[in-house]
Amino acid sequence: MSTANDLAALRRRALQYLVHSFLYYRLDEPVISDEAFDAIAKDLRRLRKAYPQADIPHAKLVDGTLGPEDTAFQIRDYPPEVITAAFKLLYDTQEPAVGFVEFVERRGYRAELAHEHTG
Repeated sequence: MSTANDLAALRRRALQYLVHSFLYYRLDEPVISDEAFDAIAKDLRRLRKAYPQADIPHAKLVDGTLGPEDTAFQIRDYPPEVITAAFKLLYDTQEPAVGFVEFVERRGYRAELAHEHTG
């Protein structure tokens, strides 16, 4: 695998780690098994060790929680883009009978959808 591919995988794994942590620890609605999460964390740990100086989104959150326990339980403030990605994934896996905004708001969060500006 090339360095560019490794760095892309590192960024992808970091987002997956945070998204699935949010779903599990904040919403108590995991969409993957504990084993699948452990595999994401293991791969992320491997990639982070290989590229410790790589610029990844939310590096402090990832590096502060990735360790022997691989738990993000202590994260209190997830970045908005992680929360949005988590809700989109949850919404897509559940196929609810309500719209996305109501789906999010029923869980105590506020959904803000971007609107196209036509001018």
